[in-house]
Amino acid sequence: MIPDNPLLAEQLAYYRARAPEYDKWFRREGLYDWGVEYNARWRTELEEVQAAVDRFAPAGEVLELAYGTGEWTLRLAAMASRVTGIDAAPEMRDQASAKLRAAGRTNVDLLIGDLFAWQPDKVYDAVFFAFWLSHVPLDRADRFWENVHGSLRPGGRFFLADNARVRIAESSGLPGVVVDGNILHHSSGTLDLAASFDLRRLEDGRRYRVVKRSFDPDELARDLRVRGFKAHFVETGQFFVYGSGVRR
Repeated sequence: MIPDNPLLAEQLAYYRARAPEYDKWFRREGLYDWGVEYNARWRTELEEVQAAVDRFAPAGEVLELAYGTGEWTLRLAAMASRVTGIDAAPEMRDQASAKLRAAGRTNVDLLIGDLFAWQPDKVYDAVFFAFWLSHVPLDRADRFWENVHGSLRPGGRFFLADNARVRIAESSGLPGVVVDGNILHHSSGTLDLAASFDLRRLEDGRRYRVVKRSFDPDELARDLRVRGFKAHFVETGQFFVYGSGVRR
């Protein structure tokens, strides 16, 4: 199903096209290789996020939103009794399914579905989403969090990981910021981090726009209080923000 919003349709097209090279982002290869020092710092901070997921220890039935190539799915499947994943890109499911087969994980159901049209039909012990919240437009955030809340049993928990707040670009004539080597633009001409899009490119040179919002960890935690969650988030230093919450 193609989203009715042109930017969201372009975002989906990007991730479908990017599936074969997506893991290079994790490994800091190709377009994402910024040198020894940068890559080492990235891996150190990524290990901090991975350790936090392990401490979160999502047991029972877990829902993963936007599972991508399955990097996090493998980690969740090692702790949960069952993982159900939803992602809009069939090409991502192919990548994730291959990893799960190679690891011998049989406790995962990978579904294809538009997360902007998705509504929960059951409750889970935990919900997990990595590098997804920043791709949710501001005008769809309310519905997203309502769905997360509706997906959790009372006392159920969620965990999120995402990009840290963006760094202001020192050069470029366009009003924008640099995120992982890509220029994040603002159609308004002002630095509104809540209503931004990122211009992404693939190895073959094709470019796509994707939604890319930034959020302050403390402000997000305060916002979630009125949505029925108690949550806490931290930044790793340069690259990531992560944290968890519980449905009250």
